[in-house]
Amino acid sequence: MQLALVLTLALSASFAPLGDEIPYARFGQTYLDAHGAKEAPAALPYDALLEKHYARGAFGLIDVAYPTAFLGDKTRIEELQRQCSALIQLQARWIELLAKDAPAAKSGVEAAGVLAKWVQGWKPGVVTKGALAEKHTLAELFGATDAERAAQERLATLLATPDVLGVAPREIKRLSIVLAPTRRDFVELLGYTGLVDTTQQKLLWTETASGWTSFWMGYHFVLALEYPSWGEDPEFRSGTPMTKFEPTGREEHTLQNAANALQWLCYGDDDATYLHQAVAMNLAIAIAGGINALEGDAVRGSTGAETKPYEKFVPGGNPKGGFLPPIPAAGGDMLKDGRWREGKGKDHFAGVLRKNQKEGWKQFSKDRPEKPDPALARDQAAHFLLLSEDGAKKGVASAPFFGPAAFEKPYPAHEMLLDYKEFFRAYKCAFFDWLQRAGDKGGPDASKAKFGELLRRVGAKDKPAFEALVLELYGVPLSERNGEKDSLEWRFLAWLAKGK
Repeated sequence: MQLALVLTLALSASFAPLGDEIPYARFGQTYLDAHGAKEAPAALPYDALLEKHYARGAFGLIDVAYPTAFLGDKTRIEELQRQCSALIQLQARWIELLAKDAPAAKSGVEAAGVLAKWVQGWKPGVVTKGALAEKHTLAELFGATDAERAAQERLATLLATPDVLGVAPREIKRLSIVLAPTRRDFVELLGYTGLVDTTQQKLLWTETASGWTSFWMGYHFVLALEYPSWGEDPEFRSGTPMTKFEPTGREEHTLQNAANALQWLCYGDDDATYLHQAVAMNLAIAIAGGINALEGDAVRGSTGAETKPYEKFVPGGNPKGGFLPPIPAAGGDMLKDGRWREGKGKDHFAGVLRKNQKEGWKQFSKDRPEKPDPALARDQAAHFLLLSEDGAKKGVASAPFFGPAAFEKPYPAHEMLLDYKEFFRAYKCAFFDWLQRAGDKGGPDASKAKFGELLRRVGAKDKPAFEALVLELYGVPLSERNGEKDSLEWRFLAWLAKGK
């Protein structure tokens, strides 16, 4: 049985502002003052805020809201344009992933193409103070034609009904994304949310929250478009551009977060966590060409008095429960360009995994652990090299990383936890990409079809447990204790070692 452990992530020591407790109430009140609700937070609930002070647009199943206060800047308009374009492409890829050959799916992809072409043709010059005062939707602002509006309806209808795709959002029918262009805007929104709904203060008004890049404001998903500042900035007047490491960094961030949120709307909290995370990463790679975004935990709150804790499934978890030790503080540059991010995901991290698979076998042979599993001890494909933060210490992470046996293993050494986290990020991305492309012995087309069926069945009401579903569809288990018995994970390890 998989074990849910609360995982505390310290992304970077420099991300946490120095000094006293962060004054979220003050930031929230500043936000309310600037938006005409100085007297009482109740005067400006979430929906009213978006209606009065944001430019909004519907793109398929995703509603985008961008603060009008920032739209006087041409570069901000172009930033919004790129985000909307990426979100349209995300939904087209999602359709292809689920039901590429269905005629109705083809119509949805064509509708997405019409919307994408419209967005690409936006002219920043039409955005004036007068236009923003009169036109509150992006369709009005940028002059969507009847054909473009019809394409939007066609795309949204397809994505909202499960008849064709087999998967659709549950109670919440649409994904509402609120974009926060600057760190100050993001932190003020944290403060504002806690003032409007005081039950959220315990969850949102924390020291680490100021370093987040996403959170839920009721049913609205707030996405930052800047990383935290590298240095001390108690007023959050500066931020680190998401384009610092690659030109598509902002789109990668938006795509991965939106794909995770969209899947949550469709699947809820199920037992296929790694599948959903990998699908989000691989969709981002398919569209942006890589996935090198910094990753924190998107905290999902509630709209009422109850707040659900955010949990994570951790491979190698202690079966007796407990908290995973904090990851050692490390600079953002190391997290972004560390060794497990070599290639930035263009090959779904197969290359860097393969290289460290070879080094892992060498290290395993040197370490000679006591009483190893005999099958693992002679399996050259089952081990991966781990390093401490400073690179001075070496260790090994050995398969399996999926399935029940993965949760019987001890944690990696504390000084290697960060490296292990980054390793597993790359591993699940590569594994599920392999499953999509080569998981069925019938070849690439059969593999894609089987993977689409897996995604559809995971969303079914009468579905079995995830691992039972995998066994039913693929004829072999997701994983086994070692390679003596056939399983998908050990097939993947063999494929990886062969370098195909």
